[in-house]
Amino acid sequence: MSELIEPKLTIELAHQCVKCSACRQVCPTYSVVKEERSSPRGRLALAEAVVDGILPLTEEVAAQWNQCAMCRRCEWICPNEVEYKEIMFRARNMAKEKSKKDYFKTVVFKGLGMMGNLLTKIGMKFAPTLMEAYGKLAGKEVPEYNAVYIDVGIPKYAKLMPKPSAKPFGLRGKEVKAEKSKGRLLFFTGCMIDAFQGKVGESVLKLMEKAGYDVVVPKDIRCCGAPHLYSGEIDAFNKLMKHNKNEIDKYEFDYIVVACPTCGGALKEEYKYPVKDFAEILREEGFLVFKGNGEKVSFHFPCHSYTAMKTDPNVFRDVIKNVKDTQYVEGEEAMMCCGFAGYFSVANYEVASELQKRKIEDLRKTQATYVLSDCPGCVLNLADGMYKHGHYKEVKVMHLAEYLAERLVEEEKNEGKS
Repeated sequence: MSELIEPKLTIELAHQCVKCSACRQVCPTYSVVKEERSSPRGRLALAEAVVDGILPLTEEVAAQWNQCAMCRRCEWICPNEVEYKEIMFRARNMAKEKSKKDYFKTVVFKGLGMMGNLLTKIGMKFAPTLMEAYGKLAGKEVPEYNAVYIDVGIPKYAKLMPKPSAKPFGLRGKEVKAEKSKGRLLFFTGCMIDAFQGKVGESVLKLMEKAGYDVVVPKDIRCCGAPHLYSGEIDAFNKLMKHNKNEIDKYEFDYIVVACPTCGGALKEEYKYPVKDFAEILREEGFLVFKGNGEKVSFHFPCHSYTAMKTDPNVFRDVIKNVKDTQYVEGEEAMMCCGFAGYFSVANYEVASELQKRKIEDLRKTQATYVLSDCPGCVLNLADGMYKHGHYKEVKVMHLAEYLAERLVEEEKNEGKS
């Protein structure tokens, strides 16, 4: 049974870092800004000084903490296993009164907290019509991605937004049963899949059924709360976790399956459920048979897949390499942050844009015609980057689940793989 998250940043937590600087090698923000204050070590030193009473908690200190992408790559490489996330979200919570007010962020986070309730379901019924009307009037339709480029004249708010690919929230309460069931999974869809990337959710159900599993989708889940927790909104996270646990615990299941590693990380670390990525299950069960069309494919590894979820990156490599008639080509920076990190891409627009640009340039060097990822947010950001940098006509960005479901050609497992 999970417990509510304690907001206090203790002295013991704050003093974990030994200042070895290994984290600077992998920190995306430090790679752009090149200043100690923008490294994990620098941010932890500030937290330590504030907790010790050496440094006052000022707006400037709060700003340094808020400029972190929370990708957690520092944890991934840290030789001392410093709990960076645990320190940073508590530091941000402590600094809420000192942080510069961002009313757009407040609206976004309140919207996420309401995701899936009656009001958002009604609102999303009109989203496809409104997006299509805007796209036609503004000349911003992008049919290659079934999307609309939303541009209100302020660069940091301009985004390529996908039109809903299926009925919003249409998977809620759905159940599928395998012909010969090996177990029962509960699919936690997550906000992006629920509202905009419905075909990704349908693809996960299809793949898990063909792999031999019964799957149920809860009727009344909300946002997992990870965006709130990472931003220091601990009370909001605790409320969402309580709501979701009450709903999830109504169902019998062996594992929660996810197609979003940020959701998966929260469900695994804070909710304390057994969680697997859908690709892990495909690999464990022996691959289904997939067939491509001679395309060259690259993959972006979401940071939270190997930091929060702790999924072996070879899971994704192996699944993609099993697709017949495709060529897998990995970028040199395939495991570097793409710059999205939820609201980070808005609040830290200049740094996020540079990271996005680097990622797009690295992917273009692979000459892949398909770019895949396992994170709905990363898929959104990579598609946005391909559009902004003029490559959207040559490169298709997709979620791995949707790509595989479209190429599933047989029900039988490929007995030669494991």
